[in-house]
Amino acid sequence: MSFLEKKIRGIYDRHGEFRVYLIAFVLSILGCLSLGILTLFSIFADPLQKLLDYPQSTINKIIVIHVLGLNISTPLSGFIADAKGIWILPLFSFSGYTFSFTLLKYIIKHNLHEYYTYLCFFILGCSHVSFLFSCLLNSARSLGRYYRTLAISTPNLMISISSYIQIQIITIFYSPNYTSLQEYETNFMNLLNFFMILLTSSTILSLVGSLLTDLANKYQTVTEESPEADIDDFESFNTSPLLTGAATVLHSPGPSIIGSPMPWYVDEEGIANLDTGMSMISSGYLSLAENDTPYQVKVNKFAKDFMMYPLLLCCLVAIGSTEFFIANLNAILNNLDAPGKLDSSLETMSIASTLTRFIIMLSTDYVCSRFKISRLTIFTLCVMSCGASHIYLSSSPIASLNFPLVVVSNSILNSTVFTLFPAILASIYGIEILGTTWGKLRQRSPREDDDLLYDDLLQ
Repeated sequence: MSFLEKKIRGIYDRHGEFRVYLIAFVLSILGCLSLGILTLFSIFADPLQKLLDYPQSTINKIIVIHVLGLNISTPLSGFIADAKGIWILPLFSFSGYTFSFTLLKYIIKHNLHEYYTYLCFFILGCSHVSFLFSCLLNSARSLGRYYRTLAISTPNLMISISSYIQIQIITIFYSPNYTSLQEYETNFMNLLNFFMILLTSSTILSLVGSLLTDLANKYQTVTEESPEADIDDFESFNTSPLLTGAATVLHSPGPSIIGSPMPWYVDEEGIANLDTGMSMISSGYLSLAENDTPYQVKVNKFAKDFMMYPLLLCCLVAIGSTEFFIANLNAILNNLDAPGKLDSSLETMSIASTLTRFIIMLSTDYVCSRFKISRLTIFTLCVMSCGASHIYLSSSPIASLNFPLVVVSNSILNSTVFTLFPAILASIYGIEILGTTWGKLRQRSPREDDDLLYDDLLQ
């Protein structure tokens, strides 16, 4: 037994599993405080143009390659985390960050061909997603056992906070106001060193957090009931978990799990839930599928659920409509004869986005438990309210008067998708395959609504 494992075992024996899971969760969200770079691509664009004489067309190609790395590694990272373990992702991110930042500094110093820059940013995109998934999934599998939405939502909020903090650091310590090109290059090299040290250190925090969660799972004493006793209760999963109790969260009158400090911990054990139901099914019918692991059983159930595809379609439409609105915000304001309101609209959008994430993070578990409201219902209400705002915007002759309400509704829906929807997937299909389910959906650029504001602030 290693020194670290002995220490963890001592904490586990003295304080219980909750304390170990809480430490793992804190390490993961601290790691997220370095991921503000996800929304700050503009810090690279200007130096690459000045130091390497890249035209705008080359910068656009770098952006495409960077996004390609993000999209390719998104489902792959989720699959690796679910099938092999979360701890692999921070190791990959550590290697990727070290290689890509070192290569980028070498490219600038020796003015190498642009193809090396493409490779650098492709690896950087893959590393970003792997690191993000390691933090998100470890948060879900640690504190998510007690406060599911809180645990899954916190990493997204930390990224927004991180973007603001890193903007202030860059503005104060790495301002590019220099008289010579050599000073400008030295400043940019120092900035690259800062991000490399920050990101690699954060991946170590994420690695320790994932190992803590794995060891806590190893030490946890699980009392398993006979699978044959309750198999009949889960026959409804042969239709769709979305049509059963798996999509709801009911209040449990019993006490919270031992070690949880809050009495409103959401206890979903009394509900038909895919986490327990599928484990019973896979155990009870092991003779029918001896070669299938519980992970394979859950993934197959997710892929074959006929109600899952309309739900994902709704989510993708929500993402597309809100980001289309955000991307064309300036054109919409010009059509409404309000071109001077762009700055205030961006500020409103950023504030609404951050507040929405914060409210969902803190209150969803309590509201679902206290008022017997499902997460799916909350998501549906957000979709309907945003749709109503679009109808109003397209039909009202004086839509510009209440345009801030339309901006707020779009910002709320966009933030709800990225904050609440992973919790819905985890509640219905299980935390164990959250990387696979959320990875399939998030196979797109993670540059969300507040990216526009942050890039404008930097420029």
